[in-house]
Amino acid sequence: MPQQTIESEPTKTQSFADWFQANSRVVYIGAGVVAVAAVASWFYLRSGEIKRQNAERSLNQAKQSLGAGNPALALSDLQKVVSRYKGTVSGAQAAMLLAQMNYDQGKYDEGLRTLAAYQSGSASGPALPAIWALTGDGQIQSGKAADASSSYQKAAEATALPGEKSLYLVKAARALSAAGKDADARKIWERLATDPKALAVRNEALVRLGELDAKPVGKS
Repeated sequence: MPQQTIESEPTKTQSFADWFQANSRVVYIGAGVVAVAAVASWFYLRSGEIKRQNAERSLNQAKQSLGAGNPALALSDLQKVVSRYKGTVSGAQAAMLLAQMNYDQGKYDEGLRTLAAYQSGSASGPALPAIWALTGDGQIQSGKAADASSSYQKAAEATALPGEKSLYLVKAARALSAAGKDADARKIWERLATDPKALAVRNEALVRLGELDAKPVGKS
């Protein structure tokens, strides 16, 4: 059976009209694929924008309830934002507000559960360092110093800002000391004492190292 060949481009003896007529089906299919991809891309971007706008609107509503002295309604509004708008800045902000409200009432476990859903870049975006730092705050307040140190170090890893990173590491070292892990705390203080990007916390690092050196042998 003779093979059918499709010219992929006009030959020297073909006019463009001849080439197009011979390959029109392929051209139309290609154009259709491009059009579908363009529509899908537009729909995805538009859906993301609508989600962002709705999340921002809902968060503002919760803040208004809080400002009006209606914490019960604000709590309900924040819970809706947290559950519906993961992956948006407003969703992450709502999670932090809700967690802080729980902390203020001594409900640390509830606050930590709220933040747990946002402990990834896809869920919280640029708010990830703050999410981890607030997680550490809840853990330290509930007596989980070792866990708090881990969260503070994750906050430090998540930020690209040197000053912010240093502050999170300071919190991590303090938490380690509170957990009785002076050897691990010393490693962080030594790092901060010699890091040229951590000048703002160098004095505290040196003081803490001096305190560790002054401790009696055998004391942690």
